[in-house]
Amino acid sequence: MSHKFSFALGASCIAAVLLAGCGGGGGGGGGGGGFPILPPLGSSVTLTGTATYESVPNTSGPLVYASTTAKPVRGAMLEVLDATSSAQLAVSTTDDSGAYSVSVPANTSIVVRVRAQLTRTGAGPSWDVSVRDNTQSSALYSMQSSAFSSGAAASTRDLRAGSGWGGSSYTSQRVAAPFAVLDTVYTAMQKVLSVAPATAFPVLRVFWSPNNAPAGGSVAAGQIGSTFFINRSTGREIYVLGKENVDTDEYDSPVIAHEWGHYYQSAFSRDDSPGGSHSLDERVDRRLAFSEGWGNGWSGIALGRNNYVDSVGAQQARGGNVNLAVGPATNPGWYREGSIQSIFWNLNQQVGFKPIHDAMTGILFRSGAPVSSIHPFTAAFNSTSPGSASALAGLLSGQNISTAANDPYGESETNSGGLPAIPNVVQPMYRLATVGGAPSQACVSNIEGDDNKLGSFAYLRFNAPANRDYQFTVNGGPAGANPDFDIFRGGLVSRSSNKVSLGAGEYVLAVSDLNNSGASTCFNVTIQ
Repeated sequence: MSHKFSFALGASCIAAVLLAGCGGGGGGGGGGGGFPILPPLGSSVTLTGTATYESVPNTSGPLVYASTTAKPVRGAMLEVLDATSSAQLAVSTTDDSGAYSVSVPANTSIVVRVRAQLTRTGAGPSWDVSVRDNTQSSALYSMQSSAFSSGAAASTRDLRAGSGWGGSSYTSQRVAAPFAVLDTVYTAMQKVLSVAPATAFPVLRVFWSPNNAPAGGSVAAGQIGSTFFINRSTGREIYVLGKENVDTDEYDSPVIAHEWGHYYQSAFSRDDSPGGSHSLDERVDRRLAFSEGWGNGWSGIALGRNNYVDSVGAQQARGGNVNLAVGPATNPGWYREGSIQSIFWNLNQQVGFKPIHDAMTGILFRSGAPVSSIHPFTAAFNSTSPGSASALAGLLSGQNISTAANDPYGESETNSGGLPAIPNVVQPMYRLATVGGAPSQACVSNIEGDDNKLGSFAYLRFNAPANRDYQFTVNGGPAGANPDFDIFRGGLVSRSSNKVSLGAGEYVLAVSDLNNSGASTCFNVTIQ
């Protein structure tokens, strides 16, 4: 396995190139003055130390390099290698203070390496998280000491990952960046473990590079577009921006925590979001509003902060700052991610994370037919934590969202988002369709713009009476329209397939116009 960073650390740091790795007293050794008494052949000594990284705070948008502090590298894999053969001599894990202690062969030339990797196996909680370079064949990041003798007595060897900041730009390798990303993930996992201590986290690979830029193209060249989460057939991954003077996210912990929130949905809950561009100012599809609102709200829950920040621009000196506790000033609702994030943030403040976790991971929310949005979450929350239902109801009311206790389909919802009164668009939240019955109408609209906005999808619910194949026909739209549909129950069941084998039970059909062609585009939907 290759390692992106290998920095020399020594007691004296005699070369300027080694200074980035010198922080925090790398010296050690025993024996005092004179010659050490050699231990018997084959004996061992204890090596201790602390691994830290330079953390650049972001409190209000810009990165504040002047307030850089050293933070512990928590829970990371540490190994001691024979400096000559590279044979692994000892393995350990840093604790929550970044400290480690290992037994190593005496009087041996060794190096200490800390990987940007969290691993835990066996009984109880488990995880495997690594930070890698997508522009270097997925190489695993690490920091490493220079070779030194283990000596004849117990000694200390500290390691520190430097930020690489030279005062007005990055002037050396950004060794701390992968460890900053890793620490945010560690914090997020600890929040889940605080309410579900036996959680087994699926493998997560995080990709960061100083070449990762907000441009489309080759991921291997760093053209990742934005910081994002994706669940591939090969596993769950987060990609993180790192392009200096453009957009760097390694120290924007809310951004990392937000994407980990999508990982949480993928691993333990449900996320039916269509994805795509979005902003706090827009009225968007219910699934997108819920997913992005959850991500922002979760970042505050996990990190214990009430704002979401993101640094950008020259010297990372500009950035956005969103108050998670306050929803939209105008037109709040189930279609606004700002409304959703404020509900989650304030709900956690009032009742704690466990009721939220129980609802998000419970079978009612994960396995139901309604697509992921605030209404089925509300029904699940009220079912799993009835004693906290009033707290949620108050927050929903404040965002002009129905407070009906058991209404996963939003049948009691009256807030249409201010969309012009176009028949059958937006409300009712779900129209009824009957298998074998007359065609149902599904109307969509492009008034809000892109194909993931409010009105871009029409939702129909239907009951499959038996386990068999069903034929779906969506047609009758105006010239230029191109109908499409997905089927949901406990997540996506089928995409754009006219003949689908379904088990008996309730399902949801999400109909859209791929061409997003008109302010009022209506299709006929038949299910046989």
